[in-house]
Amino acid sequence: MLKFCVLGSGIGYTLSPIIHATVFGELGVSAIYGVTDIPVAALRGHVDALKNEYDGFNVTKPFKKEIMLYLDEVDGKTNAVNTVKREGGKHTGYNTDVFGFAESLKSLVPDLHGINALVLGAGGACESVVSALKDGGADVTVINRTYGRAELVSELYGVKAARSVSGLRPELLVNCTSVGNDGVTSPIPYCTDMSALRYGYDLVYSPAHTAFMKDCESVGAKTSNGLGMLVCQAIKADEIFLGRKLDVLGLYKKALKAAEDKLK
Repeated sequence: MLKFCVLGSGIGYTLSPIIHATVFGELGVSAIYGVTDIPVAALRGHVDALKNEYDGFNVTKPFKKEIMLYLDEVDGKTNAVNTVKREGGKHTGYNTDVFGFAESLKSLVPDLHGINALVLGAGGACESVVSALKDGGADVTVINRTYGRAELVSELYGVKAARSVSGLRPELLVNCTSVGNDGVTSPIPYCTDMSALRYGYDLVYSPAHTAFMKDCESVGAKTSNGLGMLVCQAIKADEIFLGRKLDVLGLYKKALKAAEDKLK
């Protein structure tokens, strides 16, 4: 039996087990999928056990960058890893978040080319979002509480960094911060000009309808939460784990329903 898990800190809410279990069930794969929730400073003391015990594992906050220090190889162009596969004693890191975001965004934004996109937050998730937006032809600006971090992302991916929202008129807003998990707080900076806003995408998926989404909808924008991204990146990770192409669309519908039912 294959054995997988998701690694993170403070992730008791994670839907990863139900999503992956649904995929494995649909495929008839004998596998179990668990949760490894450890303190922020404890990765070094756990990583060897993880690498020995599991055939592969997913990585979420706050370890998407730090895990790279413990891998034999990284396959991908982003500076973050969310999927690790063990093969022949070698551990390789991958990023399926870029695919997950790009794929799930298609149902919200038909065409990214030339659209003014403002990304809120410059953590590990931001890099995957920025990469996908840039690949789609969007004009991307990143803003972060610490400008230096936004500037670093801008240099890595050839996008813009802003110190404030002054002078910006985004057509697409993407929340890559964890602000909004409480269902009350919105991460949208005060005085943001939302007169041109058409779309709002929140990587937060619980609650399903966030304050960020409500603020975007108040000016007539269409919105989405991050559940679709979570499901899409998970299916892509399972392709890597199992070493074969999967019917992403067919599995997506089943896994998304399972995740939505779990959230109810």
